[in-house]
Amino acid sequence: MIPYNSDTDIVFENVGELDALLRLLDDPDETVAQAVQKKLSEYGGNIVPHLRILLENAPSIYTRRNSEIIIHEFQKNALTILRETIISARNLKEDISLEKSVIQLSKFGYPETNGTAISSQLDEIALDAHHSFIRTSSTNDLTLLMSLNDSFFEQSGFRGATPDYKPDHSYFHSLLKTRIGIPISLSAAYMLVGERVGIELDGIGMPLHFLVFHPILRVYIDVFNFGVFISREDCKHFISKSNFDFNDSMLDKVTNHTIIIRMIRNLIYAHSHNQEMWEAEQLQQTLDVLIQPNKP
Repeated sequence: MIPYNSDTDIVFENVGELDALLRLLDDPDETVAQAVQKKLSEYGGNIVPHLRILLENAPSIYTRRNSEIIIHEFQKNALTILRETIISARNLKEDISLEKSVIQLSKFGYPETNGTAISSQLDEIALDAHHSFIRTSSTNDLTLLMSLNDSFFEQSGFRGATPDYKPDHSYFHSLLKTRIGIPISLSAAYMLVGERVGIELDGIGMPLHFLVFHPILRVYIDVFNFGVFISREDCKHFISKSNFDFNDSMLDKVTNHTIIIRMIRNLIYAHSHNQEMWEAEQLQQTLDVLIQPNKP
């Protein structure tokens, strides 16, 4: 019997039906398999952790195949929604919501991603930053930023992933659990918390690295390295040292659309590096559509 989703602690209402459906995944009859796949899909992404267990441990080839089909359908649907959202915003000449987009992208890697839970966690980190700020003797833009750093790094424990980047370091479902990420995913989380406490922050998509810029304090923030403040000259030195010819556009603010595109590129590399070629191919197909020039 499977009373709940162990990953999210969500109780399933009809446990008996769920158990029966999971057992039917072993049926070799294609008609039965399709009916079971459809019914299990109605449970939503919360069913996926159970399907992963079957995919990895079930002795039956039919159970493993049918479990994989259902998981993949959830994943493809997540990318479809993300792709349509981005295209729709682009056609309207609008930017996308960073928060909604990173959550939707996370549903590709983890269909059980709970967007409400992720937003609530970001709320809690912001509340900690607010409490830290009101305890300071001097309240200004710098002390507010330092309060954000204290909450994000010291209290919540976010840190950079080393030495190898993995897909989990980009998906917010795992990022908010492990608090380990790559520069762009950590920066996205940092910006979302900053927005909640009233700090205007810009994403800066440098070559080989991603930073956050505080336009009022005129300081660049390296979220991957525990929020250290760096100057424009430091950025130029890093770029030159990386064998790129510096130009001012490398330190321009990037849109949320650009951030998501870059996250997708990173995930293609990470999944390919892990020999997870189906995931890499699905993301590449999505990327190919998103980078097409606007049609007149």
